Amino acid sequence: MSDVINAASPARVLEDRIAALRDAPGFRNYQYVRDRVLEMRAQVDADPHYIPSAYWKEELSNFEYMLDASPLLIDKLRHHSFHITGLKLHDYRTGQSRKRQRFADKLHALLALGRPELFVPEAEALGGYGYMIDGHLVNLDTLKFFEVFLALDKGAVLDEFREGRERKLVWEVGAGWGGFPYQFKTLCPNTTYLISDFPELFLFSATYLMTLFPGARVRFWGEEPAERIFANWQDYDFIFTPNTALADLTPDRLDLAVNMVSFQEMTTAQVTSYVARAHELGARFLYSLNREKSGMNDELDSVSRIVSLYYWPREVSVLKVSYQKMLDESPGTNDYKHIVGWKRIKTPDA
Repeated sequence: MSDVINAASPARVLEDRIAALRDAPGFRNYQYVRDRVLEMRAQVDADPHYIPSAYWKEELSNFEYMLDASPLLIDKLRHHSFHITGLKLHDYRTGQSRKRQRFADKLHALLALGRPELFVPEAEALGGYGYMIDGHLVNLDTLKFFEVFLALDKGAVLDEFREGRERKLVWEVGAGWGGFPYQFKTLCPNTTYLISDFPELFLFSATYLMTLFPGARVRFWGEEPAERIFANWQDYDFIFTPNTALADLTPDRLDLAVNMVSFQEMTTAQVTSYVARAHELGARFLYSLNREKSGMNDELDSVSRIVSLYYWPREVSVLKVSYQKMLDESPGTNDYKHIVGWKRIKTPDA
């Protein structure tokens, strides 16, 4: 009798669950990514010119625990992405019928504005969360990404990525937890997705993407000599490079550059370096979802001005309010803008 009780005890159940999760794809992917991140961080730190900002040193230290995550934590990886987005599972708890309805109203308004097939719900894997609306998990990120796809579609960009036979290369500067790359690859599978970010953030994005796309072919900066990283980029689904390795981005082509909600936090020089590099690599399109600059950022003049030096910018209107607001809220004076840029032939340096 005691053996039966012991076999079914809470401690034994937990032990068995952790053992199963330790061998699950999510945790195995995390272990692989963590090794790559530590290797990447060692190389980045060895660069005498690398000086991280005080702001990001503090931000990165807040989730240092991710370097020693348990299988239980990785099974709920999305719950910990609040370090990046500020969104928390608690914000979507049950019993909030009024708040859920506001999300539903916004989703239905977006569905009425464009092609419904561009809507990709939050995945349930690795602790995906949100309000259940029309049979799908929906959170603020879900609505934001849907809005971005509608803007890209209205800006006459998206079709060639969904329908073209030739493989495309997309570069996202700062992909956070990996939500938009997941949606983009879901809608446009014939794409190689390049991500530049702080190495520590790959603990989220790379783990997430490798788990959601179990057959994905991935490459991390540092696994190959710099000159070989893009030698055969068409053979990969995701390529992960640190934000400091701009000079190592040497593909023979680039089709689209993307930035969401981080250009506004940078300096004029930093934004210019990314936009100019996208232009140098031949990206026909550049998409930005940013404010002109964050309220406390005195080192940036205007995101759209910098974009306009290298791309013909078109502001695309989707809803009367920006992505972080619901339909019953008032527009702000410094709201986010959907900017779709088409490559200029002449640049400031020409």
